[in-house]
Amino acid sequence: MMYSNAGQQQKMDATHFLESFQKSQQAWEIVHSILDNDSIDIQFKLFAAQTLRSKSIYDLHQLPDINYSQLKDSIIALIIKHPSPNQRLIRTQLSIALSHVALQYLSWTNALPEIISKFSSGPELIPCLLDFLRILPEELSDVKKSSLTDEEFNKRTHELITSNVEQVLLILKNLAESNATTATKSAILDCLNSWIKECPIESILQVDTLTSLIFQSLANDDTFDKSIECLCTIMRETRDIENHELIDALFKQLIQLNSFMISNPDKLEDPSTVDGLTRLYVEAGESWHVLIAKNPKHFKPLVEILLQACKYEEDLDVVKYTFYFWYMLKQLLTLPKFQESRQEYAEIYTQLITIIIKHLTYPIGPQDDNLFEGDKEQEDKFKEFRYEMGDVLKDCCAVVGPSRALSIPFQQVQSIISNSTSSNWQHLEAPLFAMRAMAKEVPLKEKSMLPTIMSFLVQLPEHPKIRYAATLVLGRYTAWTAKNPEFLEPQLNYIIKGFEVANDASQPLVGKKEIIMATSRALMYFCQDCSELLVNYLEQLYILYGQIKDQLDTESHYELVDGLAHVIAKLPQENVYKTLQMFITPTLERLNKYVDGGLAGEKELADDVEILSIFITVLRCKDFEQPSYPVANLFKEQIWPPVSQVLLKHGNALVVSERVLKLIKASIQSFSTYLNDILGDLANLLHHGFKQTNYGCYLWVSGVLIREFGDEYTSEVIKQSVYQFGLSQSGSFFELLFSKTGLDKESIKAMPDVIEDFFRMMSDLLMFYPVRLVSDLDLLKSTLRASVLTLTTVNEMAPLVSCLHFLIDFVSWGLPNPPISFFDENPAGVQTTVQQFLVLDNNGGQLLGVVLNGLVFRFHNDIQQDASDLLLKILTVLPDFQVAVGWLNEVVHALPNVNEKEIHKLISTISVALPNKDNRRVRSSLKDFVNWYSRKNVSPRSEF
Repeated sequence: MMYSNAGQQQKMDATHFLESFQKSQQAWEIVHSILDNDSIDIQFKLFAAQTLRSKSIYDLHQLPDINYSQLKDSIIALIIKHPSPNQRLIRTQLSIALSHVALQYLSWTNALPEIISKFSSGPELIPCLLDFLRILPEELSDVKKSSLTDEEFNKRTHELITSNVEQVLLILKNLAESNATTATKSAILDCLNSWIKECPIESILQVDTLTSLIFQSLANDDTFDKSIECLCTIMRETRDIENHELIDALFKQLIQLNSFMISNPDKLEDPSTVDGLTRLYVEAGESWHVLIAKNPKHFKPLVEILLQACKYEEDLDVVKYTFYFWYMLKQLLTLPKFQESRQEYAEIYTQLITIIIKHLTYPIGPQDDNLFEGDKEQEDKFKEFRYEMGDVLKDCCAVVGPSRALSIPFQQVQSIISNSTSSNWQHLEAPLFAMRAMAKEVPLKEKSMLPTIMSFLVQLPEHPKIRYAATLVLGRYTAWTAKNPEFLEPQLNYIIKGFEVANDASQPLVGKKEIIMATSRALMYFCQDCSELLVNYLEQLYILYGQIKDQLDTESHYELVDGLAHVIAKLPQENVYKTLQMFITPTLERLNKYVDGGLAGEKELADDVEILSIFITVLRCKDFEQPSYPVANLFKEQIWPPVSQVLLKHGNALVVSERVLKLIKASIQSFSTYLNDILGDLANLLHHGFKQTNYGCYLWVSGVLIREFGDEYTSEVIKQSVYQFGLSQSGSFFELLFSKTGLDKESIKAMPDVIEDFFRMMSDLLMFYPVRLVSDLDLLKSTLRASVLTLTTVNEMAPLVSCLHFLIDFVSWGLPNPPISFFDENPAGVQTTVQQFLVLDNNGGQLLGVVLNGLVFRFHNDIQQDASDLLLKILTVLPDFQVAVGWLNEVVHALPNVNEKEIHKLISTISVALPNKDNRRVRSSLKDFVNWYSRKNVSPRSEF
């Protein structure tokens, strides 16, 4: 059914049936009979083995303890029954099952010796033995994979793993010394790799037979990958050891290995071999990076090997393996104590710059807009990789110094320009990209290379790709230009010319878009960083803005406006009003036409409003001691009237409401109390707008208004009015939400943004009015009802997080320390009121149940932390911890398919941890219980 042409619903039904079967009591007997029948197809046997695996992990409680011995004997017999290579998948599942039976069957005292004895009774069983030994430490690596207590788990893993390390190593040694086949050698290496982490690395490397097997297997293509994995694990295990002699011996082996590979170049023709070797060298470099920095002359050969690995051109993912090593080493070399080592490695990092620039080069093809022959995925991957290589260039720049680092790409640019035969733009663009990437590491006082570079860039030959790259370079160094104003004008002229070039009819469409984007962004950075210098150019910028604004794409228009606003901000206060009015008049005129019906188009209207938002955001007031603020006056007199009319006429369009509300939010945050005289109008617009449209953005901005006008800088009259406004908005939300509860849940699921914005607004109301809010029983009851509906119905993460954050803050007011710093200590009345509300009508128990069920059945992993925080606060908020334990006990007993042992483990741990204020223990116990229960009962067992 699963792999047939059956319909999707039939396949889903089949999946649910099989999952239910795997959890059933009768599955134990059925799967044994399937696995014991030689005539049954291997696919059915594999499913039976998987089922036995999951039942051994999760359902051992279904069997009486007296049956455990029979179970382990039967699994051992089934493994012995499947020794051949084509039965390995089945054997693997059975070995996992046996590992978990051995873990949980605590009275099985000689488990591993018995299993080893059974699997050593004949040479045909060697695969069974090695598979089981490989799997055992992997399965016993995490207590969360079992229902045992920490103490039980630690004791049992010591009995099964730690106490048997020597015996296992001896078995592997003896097998390696026998006339083992290649397949057996691979299995030995696999098994050894699992046990390396279970003992001191010296214990492994002192066994000469095993060490020889690892290194000799590198010469055999069939065992190469297994030996690489072993060596990588060994390198990782040497990170924290002080045995420098052992590390030096491994280092010499790596150098010999590299020499061997160089002398056998045919082996390096295989990409997988290069991949494996690079991973090994990188693992060694990362593990020993401190020693490499402390002993540069000794370890330099390994660093040179990694440099050579970076030259590989067949697969850039192989080159990428080395990137973190270069970063780790850079972090040390840039410390004063490693100054000599830095000089020793400077030349390697210098060469690395040249190598990276070569990798940065775009492919060369006949069509500039199709360099990857239509392979969009490959193109996106290469572009992403370029930015990662840019980070490596920053590391190089930090080690070799900015002047030396910049000279390398600049010399390449000079060489290409002077060589007239080189006509491919790709070779010129790559070093330009490198200069841009290094900018963050170049200090503002750099005077050696940047003056020459900046003078040279504005004279580069005209080509859309070159102009694009050069413009972005100039935009990245604007902070340097601000300190070196003599370079401002030629750079500004070059950038502005980009708009002219983009309008050239001969330019391809793609090239035009790229140039406009780069030019707008660069001009924005210039205006931001060189704003004081550009005040004298404001008239030219105004003329330029008028000429090009209608030709720009939306994003470029926004960036240009952002830059212009930064320049206007540097004007004397008395000039700001008229100058800003001059820049926004065309936009205001368009808004009035929308109001009068002279223009149509909701998206265009919203984009015009966004331009005003950008100006208002950048030009926010920084000194509220003044009697008035020009931009606030301009907003009230020139912007607010048409914008409020726009909202009345076109507010039913979501995009218009969102953009206008974004503008109102920006104005509230930028001007605060300067808007007191229109505060009533703002509140009315927000209230009626939400009632009319039910859009969440009205609640979002309501929260902003509460934040700005609910603080100590506002008069009591306004604060009281703002609180009543918050209550009014809450009432409108409850009316909307509860009117949908009689309908199906889909109607509630359809308003996630409204729910998210409501709880954000409630968090603001709670922050500024905690005493009033927690005393309003009707409000709390309605909010709790809304919270329960949200946590049990909504699927999107944002509203769930918003709801959880509000609840965390609310319950926190019942604890000694308030969730905000406005109060030195929590007012006793507030604390008591919150605690009483949680006890009232079992509100706390209901909330705890909803959150715990959400953790188990509904919540995404990304909000597990917030939900766990809320659980912890509910359990610790009451002085009488027995009440909280009673809540928890009742909630977990209500869960389906939960056994008393699991409940007892949780409740007993919590009961001890709560009175001792051991919150970490409470949190970890809840997390372990939820994870175990979910894996056992909720998540498809095929995932584990």
